[in-house]
Amino acid sequence: MKFTSLTTMIFAAAMVGVAVASDNDNLAVTPENLYCSPADRAGCSRGLTGFNNGMDYVYFCGSNNKITQYNACPCTNCCIVVSDGEDAVCNSD
Repeated sequence: MKFTSLTTMIFAAAMVGVAVASDNDNLAVTPENLYCSPADRAGCSRGLTGFNNGMDYVYFCGSNNKITQYNACPCTNCCIVVSDGEDAVCNSD
């Protein structure tokens, strides 16, 4: 009887490990909530592992110095901050 209980516990623990590992496969990497500066300004960045193949992205830095909005660029070294930080664009010409 004790052998069955131990086997059941080992099997249950293994299944929990499989479920946890499976959930990690669905994680999406985005720049949202990453630190940014200066606050309340648009910006450009690139090279975020797991996001947009490392290409550029534009973002808006919120008042709490966290990225609140972002948009992936289809290019590298093409993001430009314009209008004194009011906006940023992907210039993929």
